[in-house]
Amino acid sequence: MADNSRKILEKAENFRARGLFSKARSSYLFAIDSSSDPSLRFDSFLSLASIARSIGEISEARRHIQKARFEMRRAGRMDEKEFVDLEEILIDRAEGKYQESISRLNAFLKRKIREKDFQACAFIEWALGGALRFSGQLEKSKKAYLRSLVLASKAKDSDGKIYALLGLGGVSRIQGRLSDSENYYRKAKNLLSKSADLFAKAYAYCGLGNALRQKGLYREAKGLYLKSRFLYRKLGDPADMGYVEWGLARVNMQQGNLKEARRFLVRALALFKQAQENRGLVLAKISLSQVLHALGETRAADILFKQAVELSRKSGLTAHLESFT
Repeated sequence: MADNSRKILEKAENFRARGLFSKARSSYLFAIDSSSDPSLRFDSFLSLASIARSIGEISEARRHIQKARFEMRRAGRMDEKEFVDLEEILIDRAEGKYQESISRLNAFLKRKIREKDFQACAFIEWALGGALRFSGQLEKSKKAYLRSLVLASKAKDSDGKIYALLGLGGVSRIQGRLSDSENYYRKAKNLLSKSADLFAKAYAYCGLGNALRQKGLYREAKGLYLKSRFLYRKLGDPADMGYVEWGLARVNMQQGNLKEARRFLVRALALFKQAQENRGLVLAKISLSQVLHALGETRAADILFKQAVELSRKSGLTAHLESFT
């Protein structure tokens, strides 16, 4: 039975590495149900927390990380406490606790620098880049992603390089550096041709679609969004599917197809609400308020716009100020 549970865990890890989160989650839960081994259960709960955090299920992520801590103590694996602590910081970051997570990530980074663990440093710099970006510290975010790229290259970490490039593509886009953004996304996309990570591929398609949309290349952008949508549906990721629907809405807005844009935005809002994705809710509400205003529904547009700004500020975001997104 123990050998069988370990095989199920290995299968789950394989699914997770490929970005197949739904299949990975089912396999981890099956492994937990099949075993009383605290070590196996610790590995499974920690991975489940990471998956839930990645797709925006914050409450679920916190439940799994608490169970991981319990099984870690039962298994006598206290030397791995830092992995649990780091995942908890990433959950805080995903929830929007940016300043707290930035402080804790910097403390982690100092320790890993002393240990000369370049792969871990690359990952932490990447995480810092995201927290800094979403809190509006764009230039600091870009520098963190650049350091992540250098460190991942030094550690010969191909996945780390990919995610650093994706981060650079995103923050450069928000800064209005659209050619830089396109270049970073294309570099990541080239590296992904040798990768089985479907999540990263979906992310790259959507990000590159955003950059090309803002450059007025609507046909190419739409094609990338559709590729991204196909993968996110396969992965069962409502938050990121919401960004695809929002991107398709923005294409239709730019082309004057306002009623079609409205339909995409209604779908995006439903997905963001399901995933409790506040940044997405802000962007979709602002876009829908613009569509409603153009369609003559000014009172409804004004109410929606105010809701978006209030949510952005309450969540510690600066999404309501983004023009290049």
